[in-house]
Amino acid sequence: MSAILKRTGQSRWAVLGGFTVAAVLLFAVAPLVLSPFRLDLLGKYLCFAMVAVGIGLAWGRGGMLTLGQGVYFGIGAYLMAMHLKLADAGPGNLPDFMQLYGQLDALPWWWKPFANPG
Repeated sequence: MSAILKRTGQSRWAVLGGFTVAAVLLFAVAPLVLSPFRLDLLGKYLCFAMVAVGIGLAWGRGGMLTLGQGVYFGIGAYLMAMHLKLADAGPGNLPDFMQLYGQLDALPWWWKPFANPG
């Protein structure tokens, strides 16, 4: 970070001020001016950006190819999909793909932690 500041001639406070203004715009102004669809897209893009920045820092600065980060991102996506399928089915109902063959009458025990408690 100090090498970047020396090259551009900016002070540390100017960089922190820029990040602060960007954070205020992102978290305070964006929900007020964006539609729910666009706000959902912004959230998805920010999740992908966090993964990309993490891999970029590890690979670019550290010289390490970290493929393990993709595993954690994939597990998180899979678990979120399990929760969303249960939320879409409604309380006490099975997700649609579990009803295809009629063999299940109750939710399996490993799916119960992903149900909405409220």
